[in-house]
Amino acid sequence: MSLLGVPLERVRALANSWSDGGLWDDILWLALQAWSASGENERRMRWHHLVMAVGNFKRQGGRRLRPTRISPASNLSFDIRPNQFWAPDRLCISCDDPASWQQLQDSLAGAATATTTTLLAALWPDSHYILDWRVLAAVAGLGVDQGGDSDLGLVAPGSQKPLKPTLADYAKVRTLLTRLARETGVPLRDLERALYRMTKNVQGNGMTWAQYGRALAEATSGDHPPDADGSPDDEQDVPPSAP
Repeated sequence: MSLLGVPLERVRALANSWSDGGLWDDILWLALQAWSASGENERRMRWHHLVMAVGNFKRQGGRRLRPTRISPASNLSFDIRPNQFWAPDRLCISCDDPASWQQLQDSLAGAATATTTTLLAALWPDSHYILDWRVLAAVAGLGVDQGGDSDLGLVAPGSQKPLKPTLADYAKVRTLLTRLARETGVPLRDLERALYRMTKNVQGNGMTWAQYGRALAEATSGDHPPDADGSPDDEQDVPPSAP
């Protein structure tokens, strides 16, 4: 069995090579605190802390800050969560309602898709993922290469036009990755991280999307050591340098 033509053992190896030094665990812990807030003032404070942490993790520009870790790493398992989360100012965010995702993005001045989807992934880590340009480029390129229902029609095979993530793209890719996670048994988060890592191995300047997708598929056969500090270095919500 494969994921977009990539053997599952390579997908798992790529996902296992992903690490951020514990920043995402801190965000999951902060999201848990936001869920358990007992009053409006406490909810406002905890939501602010979560939003700031997410903005640091998946900013549209700049590099990550590295504050002292705050999460109890041995206690990051969660019960099944409600389908809705009430943010301050009566903002209702629904796990499966794209309109509420747009309302969330609109409520955060300056936030783009990468930051918005990082918040969703923090609130519902088993149901949402993070969509930055690397993940989107990997899905687009591999989809063109594999064809069939793996190709979401995000790009034309012969085009070199760069992609910029949108919430509309997020919904389409979420449907695909959720199905693949169910079919392969690989967690959604691991699929996202494997796709991210795949793009580290291909410099696609001047390539068409068809060429980029083929290069991604071929590059998965080698070894994939983690980054020097285990963290992504360019998660901004901008078009890729390749294609």
